[in-house]
Amino acid sequence: MTSRMVAAAGVVLVSVIVAAAFLWAAGLEVPSTPAETFSFEVDLEGWAAGSADLAFGNCTGASQGNCTVSWSVERTTELARNGQASVKMSLDNLNDAGKIWIERSFDATPGRTYLVHLAFAVASADFGSGNHWTILAGALTSRPAAGESLTTVVRGDTGNGLDSAGGYVWLQKGYDCLVRAGPDGHVWVVVGVWGTWEGPRTYYIDSVNVALEPA
Repeated sequence: MTSRMVAAAGVVLVSVIVAAAFLWAAGLEVPSTPAETFSFEVDLEGWAAGSADLAFGNCTGASQGNCTVSWSVERTTELARNGQASVKMSLDNLNDAGKIWIERSFDATPGRTYLVHLAFAVASADFGSGNHWTILAGALTSRPAAGESLTTVVRGDTGNGLDSAGGYVWLQKGYDCLVRAGPDGHVWVVVGVWGTWEGPRTYYIDSVNVALEPA
């Protein structure tokens, strides 16, 4: 085996160990198949932005108005849990209903049920005991097309555990969920936020780990 082959094998082994460590830290069972890890160091690594329930203002007939709230999902180097980059999610939640997320499809056997292990880090500046937003995270049979399709991936709140304002805190999150692969042979994984309190907020997502195990 050449030195280059040895080095490449070492990189793969380290990636597997890091992914397993994140799942373990999130309180999840480490699957028998290695997790895929995404740190967004170069680009979104196959993930895409999604949004729903953004309508706002009077947009009927010939009237003019602000028809949707302002939002963005983009790679950034402003803040990172690991490495130099993360995904920045911003939403001016004027309608008290907006939802934004990142989504990615994973290859699977059509019609087969999988146990999906999902772990990630989210940076939140939401302190105190109230007025938090809600985390969206989980797996779906098909690509989410509307807010109603996200009901099964609604999770806990975005509170960062601080009693007063103290900036962003990285929180490790992890969820296991059962999902049946779609007829096209894909499982869709989403990570995002639901604006359950009015006003603008920004969150950061990093170190996403996904593993699929046949159930």
